[in-house]
Amino acid sequence: MAHFAQIGRNNKVIDVVRVDNSFMGTPEKETTGQTYLKESYGITSEWVQCSFNTKANVHSESGTPLRANYPNVGWIYDDANDIFHRARPKDKDGDSCDSWTLNTTTGIWSAPITKPTSGVTETSWYVWDESAYKADNAQGWLKSDA
Repeated sequence: MAHFAQIGRNNKVIDVVRVDNSFMGTPEKETTGQTYLKESYGITSEWVQCSFNTKANVHSESGTPLRANYPNVGWIYDDANDIFHRARPKDKDGDSCDSWTLNTTTGIWSAPITKPTSGVTETSWYVWDESAYKADNAQGWLKSDA
């Protein structure tokens, strides 16, 4: 079974569909699947093949990873790096995590400082605060208690 993401405005994933291998041709070609989807859906949107078994650029069945991640609706297709990734994270207040960087191999966002591991319990954890980081680049992770 092949999977394709439908790409909308701002390269946002607006749908993910399955395509039976019988429609993919032999050998399997992405362009054959794209043509099938455009004809079937009557939509000229961009369709990009993705792999259900790919996460953080690792294929769970020891195959070849495809485009870093299997996307969900709302994810981003980064055509410059040919990967799928989540939208830029937001912090505890809903502010954009502008200080975070995207790993263009794994498609995973990373904070500029390492998240603490000590003190995490069932009722407490760490959350990111972008304004705390902007005020002091040694800060950012705040302990949160339920």
